[in-house]
Amino acid sequence: MKLTTTMFVLASVAAAALPAAGSIIGTTGGATQILPPFSAMPGALTAPNAWAWNEATNISLGAMPVDLSINPSNSFAPTPGFISGLVDSHFIHYDGVPGTVIFGTVTFSQPILAVQYTDTNLDLTDGLATLGTIYPTTLPGRGFFNWTGADFIDINGNVLTFQMVGIGAPDLEQVRVFTRAVPAPGSVALLGLGGLLAARRRRGC
Repeated sequence: MKLTTTMFVLASVAAAALPAAGSIIGTTGGATQILPPFSAMPGALTAPNAWAWNEATNISLGAMPVDLSINPSNSFAPTPGFISGLVDSHFIHYDGVPGTVIFGTVTFSQPILAVQYTDTNLDLTDGLATLGTIYPTTLPGRGFFNWTGADFIDINGNVLTFQMVGIGAPDLEQVRVFTRAVPAPGSVALLGLGGLLAARRRRGC
């Protein structure tokens, strides 16, 4: 009984101390965090700001093309490449108001591994990352484009900085961000408890 109680307490503490997954932990300026929306189609989230949300955790990617593959880097001098392995995904969506210039940051709990912002690359991962959200897959012009020369994306560590300029209605600009996957608290807690049980058995308890 004592061992069972000890296991329960340790599992509870471990679960409380660890994040459930890599996630958005802060936004500034023209970025606002929301829960995953029903739709990311044109006209669904029109606003003078960009929306950011967590998409999915522990996605398994195999040689997926990305537009920014090096951290730090930016869209003025992009570093295309590939990403593979387990990642968490997040999304930034701007359905621009004409003439509006927005600037902001999105901060994640884990380092940024890669970013997709071109139409073709975003289309490839819509089905992997979605949690009920409808995405404009195959819609021309859905990605981030530097139409005015003033738009940019910059990644450094766990922070993504952006500037976007609304030039039409709709001016849809979308970005998918991949961060390092974080093990679920339950699995980490169980690993710790397994070690505890083994130690107790060795001591004959």
